[in-house]
Amino acid sequence: MRIAIVTGASSGLGVEFTKTIINKYKDLNEIWIVARRKERLIQIAHEYKNVNIRPVEMDLGKDESYTELEQLLQKEKPEIQILINNAGYEKIGHFKDMNISDIISIIDVNIKGMTAINRICLPYMKKGSFEIITGSVSSFSPVPNQAVYSASKKYVYYFGKALREEMKKVGINVLTLCPGNMDSEMNPRGKMTHSKQINLLPYLDMKVVTERCLKKAENGKALYTPGGFYKFYRICSKIAPSAFMVKITKRFF
Repeated sequence: MRIAIVTGASSGLGVEFTKTIINKYKDLNEIWIVARRKERLIQIAHEYKNVNIRPVEMDLGKDESYTELEQLLQKEKPEIQILINNAGYEKIGHFKDMNISDIISIIDVNIKGMTAINRICLPYMKKGSFEIITGSVSSFSPVPNQAVYSASKKYVYYFGKALREEMKKVGINVLTLCPGNMDSEMNPRGKMTHSKQINLLPYLDMKVVTERCLKKAENGKALYTPGGFYKFYRICSKIAPSAFMVKITKRFF
């Protein structure tokens, strides 16, 4: 049984990845959509009754969820053709004012959960399969008011690049996606309508992002940063001093 797995599949980029996979990869036997909100997963599955979609309720912030997914894979023994490691958690604000529970959730989902999903799923992937790990442009430089989130995405960035090198020898490609602003539920900037901060960063079309990202991953690319502005920012982060970049991110991110 050849499958795709999409984590963080109940909203935003995860939904768009699922839609694009449904439209593009007709030879898959099943698509497993993973998230903690089961009702949203069931709703998505009902929208595509002609496609074998399996909702998998799983909270990547909880260690016991890893065991449940591992047991499911051991039982079904599928071949994972596509892995979209997309689940994430974001909160912005001054670190000293953040709830400890939010801080821990960012680390648990963005770092522990993402890493565990890789370790659990990779044994079921073969030559020609590929993975997309969702990072962020926040990984390119330190971001005040996103101290924990940007640090967690820096981990994702380095992990993805290192894992890609490890998996090359067995013919599995790993692409790290580093998007900027998107109109998704996870993006807290979309709720800052009463903030004095003016958000000047361009928004990305999630449908376009997922379509291009899947094509690049299938073609063996290592990194995808959508949008000309964010590509330019990535270059600047490599050549400008960190002390300068942190002032820029403090103002605009």
